Amino acid sequence: MFRSCRQLRGSAPILRQLCTSRIQTGPSLRFSSHYARQHASNYGRRSWSKIILTTLGGIGLIGLSAWWVYWPHHTFPKSVAKILRKGLWAESDKGEKDYQTALKHYLEALEEADKFELDPLSDEYTGIQLKVGEMYERLNMNQDALMVYSEIASAYLDALTTPGKIPIPRRPHIIQKDLRVVVKIVELNKGNPYASKMLLMTHFLIAQEEVAKRSKTVSKLIKEEKEQILQEVSQQQSPYSNPIKEDSLKVGEDEKIVVIEKNRDAWEPFRDELFNARDLYVAISLATGDLQSAVRTKIATTEWMLNADCDPGEILMSQANLGSLMYLQAEEFEAKEYRAIKQKLEESKIASERFNKKSCLDLALKCYESVLAFSKQLPAQLRREENVEESIALSTYGLGVIKLHLGELDTAKNLLRESRLRAKGSGFNDLVVEAERELEKLGKEVEKLEKENTQKEYEQERIKKLLENKGEQPDIELDIQLNKHK
Repeated sequence: MFRSCRQLRGSAPILRQLCTSRIQTGPSLRFSSHYARQHASNYGRRSWSKIILTTLGGIGLIGLSAWWVYWPHHTFPKSVAKILRKGLWAESDKGEKDYQTALKHYLEALEEADKFELDPLSDEYTGIQLKVGEMYERLNMNQDALMVYSEIASAYLDALTTPGKIPIPRRPHIIQKDLRVVVKIVELNKGNPYASKMLLMTHFLIAQEEVAKRSKTVSKLIKEEKEQILQEVSQQQSPYSNPIKEDSLKVGEDEKIVVIEKNRDAWEPFRDELFNARDLYVAISLATGDLQSAVRTKIATTEWMLNADCDPGEILMSQANLGSLMYLQAEEFEAKEYRAIKQKLEESKIASERFNKKSCLDLALKCYESVLAFSKQLPAQLRREENVEESIALSTYGLGVIKLHLGELDTAKNLLRESRLRAKGSGFNDLVVEAERELEKLGKEVEKLEKENTQKEYEQERIKKLLENKGEQPDIELDIQLNKHK
């Protein structure tokens, strides 16, 4: 559907809410973080998205709500170090957390560093800038903090896009720091989601190009994503494909997970930062209604996570989130189909929307089913990991919602009950609430059907008796005709 980034989604409202809050619009996808919840409140979507946002991602070292200051542990010029110590003392408990004074010292340290002409891209210099930004945040001067972080990101972007400005061996380290700063900027700039999307894309594309240089396999994967973006979803072909195949993951004899065609070295050291930035992009896309971008980005991310040798729990949660996004996409196509019918458009247009709807529903089912199928192969210890438990609960819930959508009420009821039980066991409280809501909705539907069936049975019995007594009763139709001629 963002918790710590490490844990970084009708019935559609539920999936959307589970997508956005953890995006606020369908099932419960856990997108770890404060940002997702804030975004959800700003763009009140439906419940399924809320869960998706909550669970979305399931990967990344830097939480959106927790900023790990990249404070350098390097040697400073003595005069700079002396000023920095004053700042550290002022912001400490011993200094009574005097952030105003600490800010003053850090700004002085920055001026002193300029005198020594420290490299603006160095860990030392950017470390001081980050402390300045942190103090602004603590003083609730977020716009000032945003300016500081934006200055750092701009310097990184300029250096990374200028040939020869950064030595090749140092580029991965700079990219890692750049992505961390960009995520921080997005967190502080919640009021401008469209600018945040462009910022994220600009910077994670640089990271992707860096990975592509190291591996032909990865280069091909990235090229495939670009080609997918250029395709029209409305074409008469399956618009999406399942990134996790049956043989993508295997459990070895030593009970360790084997990822086929893994290439972890190509993604390091910024693997987690890159996937975190892409999942944040997915969350913003979903929260702002750009579902197509959210789906396509998530499909590619899930496939890349396999190649990057991410933890099984993270991959399964990403796959479960993708299933929820596909359900939302199916809903969107269903709405288009309904509008096309209502507007009496060409049959080919209606058939196209219907085809896309079915394709998305089929893929959503495959996503959920693949999570459940593979999780059964996992050793008991791995199955108890939080990400794995939550992905199983979410996939079970998603299947239940789809079955309810398809009118398979008994199956839906069993799946929703199971998902509620699993969600309680894993502490996935948002999903518990949504499962109970779906069960309540299902109960009302069953009650309605029972009343309709009772009425139908009564009418059938009445007709049966009339037919049985036909010889003893006057012909009603004939009697009516005779009355007309009187």
